[in-house]
Amino acid sequence: MIFELIGGLSAGFGLLGLVFLLNRLIGGRIPGWVYPTSVAVGLLGFTIWAEYSWSGRALDAQPQLRLADTVAEPSPMRPLSYIRTPVNRLRAIDLSRTFVHDAQPDYVRTLVVSMARWEPVRAVEVVFDCETPAMAPMGEGVRMLEDGSLEGATWLQLGAGDGVLRTACAAGEEIRDGRETGQDS
Repeated sequence: MIFELIGGLSAGFGLLGLVFLLNRLIGGRIPGWVYPTSVAVGLLGFTIWAEYSWSGRALDAQPQLRLADTVAEPSPMRPLSYIRTPVNRLRAIDLSRTFVHDAQPDYVRTLVVSMARWEPVRAVEVVFDCETPAMAPMGEGVRMLEDGSLEGATWLQLGAGDGVLRTACAAGEEIRDGRETGQDS
């Protein structure tokens, strides 16, 4: 958050510097109210850019993540969100932590990462059953046996259109086809 404050102030004072330069070039004809307005416009512009681009920047910073789904909700505190809604939350899978067991090719074990603006990143290890479709969190007391089955798991049924399920199963398909590494024997 401090970096975005510094970035916003830098944009505001950078625009102020351009207005000073322009005023000097045209012989001092810019009215005095333009100076504080330019700082405000720079700060507001940077803030809008930061709100609309955070999800892309967060994913670009972690190339091992593959986007699964996003949530975008308008808010009265952000009036522009009623025109174009920015992403508020997203879920992705960590491809570096995605595995397919040889004995259970329909099971995909992966780390599901949840991110939201101004909130800490949350991650949970999950096994998806691409055939059923269902998921089982790898919590306390849950372990994968030698044959690839899960012991102590509570399976939660998912809709076939669930974004994280589709993304995890597509990554599992890539692993099975040998396009990616990460097979769990």
